[in-house]
Amino acid sequence: MTAAAQWPIIEVSLDDLRLDVGNVRLTSGDLEEADIASYLAEAEDLVGLARDLLRDGYIDNEIPIVVEEDGGYVVMEANRRIAALKAIHDPMILGRHAAQLERHLTRYPGTATPTVVRVMVAPSREAAQPVLARLHTGQPKRSWIREQQAIFYHARLSDTVTVDDLRARYPREAGKIVSFIRMGEMRELIRGVRYDDSDLEGFVKSSQLKMTSLEYAYERPRIRALLGLEFDDQGLLKSRRLTSGQHRGLMYLLGRFKDGTLNTRSPELKERDAQHAALVEQLRRIVDGDTSGDSSDAADGEQPDHQNSDDGSEPDGDGGRPSGGAGDGGGGGAPSGDGGPGGDDASPTGVGSRGPNRGDTRSRLDFTGFDYQGSSAGLRRRLEELRKLNVLDFPNAAMDLTRTVLECAIKVYFSGKGTTFPAGKGISYCVDELAKDFRSDQRMTALINVIKRKGSMTANQYAGTSFALNASNHEPEAFASTKDVHEAWERIKPILVEIAK
Repeated sequence: MTAAAQWPIIEVSLDDLRLDVGNVRLTSGDLEEADIASYLAEAEDLVGLARDLLRDGYIDNEIPIVVEEDGGYVVMEANRRIAALKAIHDPMILGRHAAQLERHLTRYPGTATPTVVRVMVAPSREAAQPVLARLHTGQPKRSWIREQQAIFYHARLSDTVTVDDLRARYPREAGKIVSFIRMGEMRELIRGVRYDDSDLEGFVKSSQLKMTSLEYAYERPRIRALLGLEFDDQGLLKSRRLTSGQHRGLMYLLGRFKDGTLNTRSPELKERDAQHAALVEQLRRIVDGDTSGDSSDAADGEQPDHQNSDDGSEPDGDGGRPSGGAGDGGGGGAPSGDGGPGGDDASPTGVGSRGPNRGDTRSRLDFTGFDYQGSSAGLRRRLEELRKLNVLDFPNAAMDLTRTVLECAIKVYFSGKGTTFPAGKGISYCVDELAKDFRSDQRMTALINVIKRKGSMTANQYAGTSFALNASNHEPEAFASTKDVHEAWERIKPILVEIAK
């Protein structure tokens, strides 16, 4: 029997459990639980874990390991689970991620999560280390790499925490924080744009793409200008809006990193090398290849903001985080050869200061590539309503109508094949029958499986599933957001294109 097997197991209140600040591998001291929780929300999908706990309940088959210190207990193992439980009872410890969790709290209003949990008490940190090593890699902790530090500092920004606040709070890293914020902004941008290539999307979102490598590209002034990327002196992007040409240019660069033809040692990323000029010229041609001049082509990755919405509503801006006072725009630690951020005049499209490129800023759903030509008058009228509905003002109504359109389209599709569904059958039954009908079609099977998905999901994956569509329609406390509607429509439209011809 190991010594750990004899450690006592007791019940402890969440209030008496402290997250281990030593688990955060930064040189800065004075870390608080909120620092750790917000980092876990951004880097380790803490909100997703909290959602799973709300949906499935807390099971303590793997008991957290703690040590007793200063009148309380410090969590040595299971910091993420304990942080999720704490966040469920106090979402504000997640900073800017609190709203995401609050959405899940409204979606699962009757769920009871424990305020007291069983823990195993180790006699000391030293005694716990061999157990932790066996549970994880067995390797000693290493300092966080640059990307992990960027995620940490970027996660701390909120309506009440500015870059200047971070400089004051972490003085040893003050000279680097702006460059960390820039990296955090770029990481968030490339994870939020639309991908037509699923392999490239997986490469970017699974963190195979090293942000320290991409940094060598986006810190080059001419590349940054072509892509319309402009940072303010706090490291925040002034706009996340990309024209369709800029979207193509960004996809080209990301693809080069994926293919291994571009890396930190590439002459093309060294400003004084002739190959850099050639790369810039190639990128310019790709960006300028969009001759339509229409920056509202959502199919190419464009997401117009409120300023261009046809209802004339005001933009919400990209100012979800205060910028604080003036500071060092250069930041420390960026690759050498960096000039100042490209200004509006440097942007080839002149849209550097336009609104954010976020799905939740479009007032209408993107019907590009879908025009119903079928014979069902009822389905046609529903689609016309959905096309005209302002999803900024009426997101839940739009989600309900999207659900209705999908269900009716499936029923019309089967009716055309001579099949009538039993009365009272809803969306889940319809989707299941559609899956059976297309089981030999790999592409449609993949699209339908996204709608059928169950089990553990991220917030983005949840939107558009049968479960989410039903929740907005049947659950009194579940209310869809504009972003939910756009994400659901992106998943449903390709299916409609196939079945509602």
